Amino acid sequence: MKFVDEATIDIAAGNGGAGCASFRREKFIPFGGPDGGDGGRGGSVYAVADRNLNTLIDYRYARRHEARNGEAGRGSDQFGAAAEDIILRMPVGTIVRDLETDEVIAELLEPDVPVLLAKGGDGGFGNLHFKTSTNRAPRQKTPGWPGEVKKVKLELRVLADVGLLGQPNAGKSTLIAAVSNARPKIADYPFTTLYPNLGVVRVGPEKSFVIADIPGLIEGAAEGAGLGHQFLRHLQRTRVLLHVVDLAPFNPDVDPVAEAKAIVKELQKYDQTLYEKPRWLVLNKLDMVPAEEREARVKDFIKRFKWKGPVFEISALTREGCETLIRSIYDHVAAIKAPPPEDADVRFDEPVPDAPKAFQETRATRAAKAKALKLAKEAAAQPQPVAHADSAEDAELPAAKPSVKAAAKAAAKPATKPAGKTATKAGAKGKKADKAEKAPERDPRFDPAS
Repeated sequence: MKFVDEATIDIAAGNGGAGCASFRREKFIPFGGPDGGDGGRGGSVYAVADRNLNTLIDYRYARRHEARNGEAGRGSDQFGAAAEDIILRMPVGTIVRDLETDEVIAELLEPDVPVLLAKGGDGGFGNLHFKTSTNRAPRQKTPGWPGEVKKVKLELRVLADVGLLGQPNAGKSTLIAAVSNARPKIADYPFTTLYPNLGVVRVGPEKSFVIADIPGLIEGAAEGAGLGHQFLRHLQRTRVLLHVVDLAPFNPDVDPVAEAKAIVKELQKYDQTLYEKPRWLVLNKLDMVPAEEREARVKDFIKRFKWKGPVFEISALTREGCETLIRSIYDHVAAIKAPPPEDADVRFDEPVPDAPKAFQETRATRAAKAKALKLAKEAAAQPQPVAHADSAEDAELPAAKPSVKAAAKAAAKPATKPAGKTATKAGAKGKKADKAEKAPERDPRFDPAS
């Protein structure tokens, strides 16, 4: 299948249906009133990301996508039917841009999530919509609103975690074929790769990342040399770039340091954000370098290239050093993807205190409280007599002040009874005691006859 990552299409949403001006005319119903319904809504145009697609070739030849118009309203209170929406399926990572204003309409990053591109027009109002208590026979109706019409540009940027960057014939396709399930074309001439290739690298159970291989860059790509910067946009979503360098070029006159510097320069010309991405140096084709010369050649390259980042020495053909590389990449990507730790909710850590018991205030408690406050104020206002100290120790002690709580308790107690009532009760008790001590008198009628 041909890889297409750019397309320009025309989309048009449907127009709304017109409203209807109609009156109810039936036998024996002289004033039936208006019964014209509203028009139906026009169809809208949606875009949905499909993970099963990886190219925009479907839109290279189908350039016009138009939704249907809504139905017009009819009499007998019948509203027009709404038209069906159309859904355009595109690869994940597609950017939909308005061609006239260059505004980004949508960026499809999540699969199966519809995004509105063009809204269909609403239906017009029939004369049933204008019926009021004063206007009982309206003849107004409105046409449907037109749908949106746009000319959009589709631009595909592949979703990958790692991107391969380097000169043609640096061994990028061999590397992606060695570590993933991708099978790109590999040959011994430059520009073998003509479009990006994606591969999934399996590090372990439920541990994987996506790697992207793009065509090689050469010096002067900004001016259109080679394939230019046409495919560099596919690296803008990556998290780390692997700068693959051929440490044993076929032509002995070629300097690997000069080629590596040219790649970095072209990257900076294209996009400063892409240039500032994390970049790792991968020195490839070490199997073609004698074992005794490897260390010296690697040190010389790093010194002249003035590189201070991570360096990996591999051979994509024999898979030497590839396992260490992919494990380091996965650790880096997993650390970026990991969500930040959530702050603990202190509401569930500390014990919740018991709620205070409800206190119901009554008339008696209010009166007791007022009386206690009054007594406390009076006690505080009265001057306290100075007690004579019997000894030196007693003289040193300060005079005791009346307690407010004691006064409140005294006020809360029931009042003492009057002295008169107490004396009367005491007298009655004394009389009862006298009666109990005096002997009862005898009745002379029951005395025996003398």
